[in-house]
Amino acid sequence: MFKKPRPGFVSRSDRFGSRSRKRPHKAESPSLKARRTSSRSRVQGTPLVVFEDDHVLILSKPAGMVSVPAEFIPEDRTLQGWARSWAFHEKKGFKPYPLHRLDRDTSGLVLFGKFPRDREKLEGLFVEGGIEKTYLALVKWVPSPANGTIRFPLAARTASKKVPAVSHYKLLQTFGDCSLVEVRIETGRKHQIRQHLAMIGNPLVLDRDYGDRTFNSHFQRKRKGNGEFFLHAWKLRMVHPFTGEQVEWVSEPGQIPGTV
Repeated sequence: MFKKPRPGFVSRSDRFGSRSRKRPHKAESPSLKARRTSSRSRVQGTPLVVFEDDHVLILSKPAGMVSVPAEFIPEDRTLQGWARSWAFHEKKGFKPYPLHRLDRDTSGLVLFGKFPRDREKLEGLFVEGGIEKTYLALVKWVPSPANGTIRFPLAARTASKKVPAVSHYKLLQTFGDCSLVEVRIETGRKHQIRQHLAMIGNPLVLDRDYGDRTFNSHFQRKRKGNGEFFLHAWKLRMVHPFTGEQVEWVSEPGQIPGTV
């Protein structure tokens, strides 16, 4: 039986230590890694322009698209490249640069700056915690309690040491053996949401790295999903650094795979 969600806001950070385990991966040659990455990079749609003003550009990234160039991934196959091509063809007169990024298989809102003169002030939003990011995720089972805060250190992006990481989650809807949850993050560690939800026993459905392999196989056969996990950057909220206004942008997701 599935656990019935209980109301309440409970911090569960003291219960995670023994659950955070990643399977060791065999080393891959660069060519093999490139082929594997390419085979899993099915872009699901086209980026959308959500908002533009004199300082920022907000795009909604489709799942399957890489945010910025990387090894074996040229700029023209990334969201950054799409944004710059769009700005060029629309004769906008600026070269947009991303202020943060999403993992390839994560969809949703990405904030771009437009002009170099604004970069320091815009990047300060992330350093000072001035931007609030909220995601939607499809997870295994039903979280218990239904609302909670996960405080568990994760590895820093640029160092091997662990640094604080905080995620707040809230149950939104259940679909039998899986649930849709809202996750608001205070920090932006690599794979933070995926790792934190796995630590409380509710990994993302179809997550190959942190998920339940048996559950995922059963889900894929039963629900006929698209083979990728669902994690969507739903909302961005901040005090606009140039106007002083409280602003919020929303990107509504499409059909959540395997929920119908």
